[in-house]
Amino acid sequence: MGLWVCIAMLLQLSPALSQAAELSTYIRHYKDGEYQQALAGFESGAEQGSAEAQYWLALLYDRGQGVARNRERAYQWFRKAAAQGHAEAQRAVGVYLEEGEAVPGDMAQAAEWYRRAALQNNVKAFRNLGQLFVSGRGVPRDFVRGARLLQRAADMGNAKAMRNLGYLYYFGKGVPHDLAAAATLFGAAAEAGLDKAKYNLGFVHYRGDGVPRDLAKAAYYFGQAADQGNADAQLMLSRMYLLGEGVGADPAKAYFWALLGAIQKPALAEWHFDKLRGRLSLARMDQIRAQSRTWHPKG
Repeated sequence: MGLWVCIAMLLQLSPALSQAAELSTYIRHYKDGEYQQALAGFESGAEQGSAEAQYWLALLYDRGQGVARNRERAYQWFRKAAAQGHAEAQRAVGVYLEEGEAVPGDMAQAAEWYRRAALQNNVKAFRNLGQLFVSGRGVPRDFVRGARLLQRAADMGNAKAMRNLGYLYYFGKGVPHDLAAAATLFGAAAEAGLDKAKYNLGFVHYRGDGVPRDLAKAAYYFGQAADQGNADAQLMLSRMYLLGEGVGADPAKAYFWALLGAIQKPALAEWHFDKLRGRLSLARMDQIRAQSRTWHPKG
């Protein structure tokens, strides 16, 4: 290849390389929480037709970072990036169409966008599409196909896919009924920090499903999930303190966790309040209520 040809090629590439370098700077601003600096760069790149800039600009509008939250505008930019083949933007379009909140819902189109992203090996799209097959929304219900897609995402380390696949093994849908496999998957998702999986792991230890029954371990995992704000775990932990299962009976702690669980699931908390009636003084209950109002989930 001649020298002048090489020079010509470099000149053609230099604007693209410069744009990519600038965009990486703005992405760094975004990750550092400097949303205003990121916004200017993403807007410029998006207007010039960069799919990557369009995706990041959509994300700012989607989350209300550096701009007033505007999910309709976010969707428009996601669509522009998706049309250019941006895999995560394609998945985001699918999420919008599945939710049907900012734009009219269309489950069949959601499935199609997830499929396009999955063809590019987008791990979350495997999970999203797998769940559609499991539920039969937008596609014919097919537990086997759903399980295969969730397995792909789980193999790539997606914690939500691990948990969802665990459910399929727990109930024997599309895969063999295997409580031990379910418990293993719940454990892997819990290890990745997923609060719902920690609740599931506590539940299988509480019942002895696929693992030896161990109430102390159940209380530990319920406690982990409860600390993250999981209402089901908060109410189970309340129950265990109320009945002294795996932990010492403690009406004060039972009342505390019942109060927190009641914020999200008031109907389920009524049983706890009925069982605790007369177990604590009014003054102690006032103390615990004040404590619960200052509580914030961890992580």
